[in-house]
Amino acid sequence: MRRLLVVLAFALGGGAGAAAADPPTTHEYLTDRPSGFWTSNRPAVNGAYRYRLMLIGLGVLAITGVLTYRLVQRTAGARSGR
Repeated sequence: MRRLLVVLAFALGGGAGAAAADPPTTHEYLTDRPSGFWTSNRPAVNGAYRYRLMLIGLGVLAITGVLTYRLVQRTAGARSGR
């Protein structure tokens, strides 16, 4: 009985109306912010911020790799009795 009520609530709730909305056909370019700024939708001039963001990503990747390596080494050492 409870499942039937949940199904009816979802069916009659109108949640599908929001998903059926049409996407915008035009995009507004923000002129008050510089090109390449975090919240601007204007294309970056000559790939501004590209290398800076790539270095941030590589830094996160390196930190994650080092932490994973240490965790695997610690786990392998605990299994072998070290």
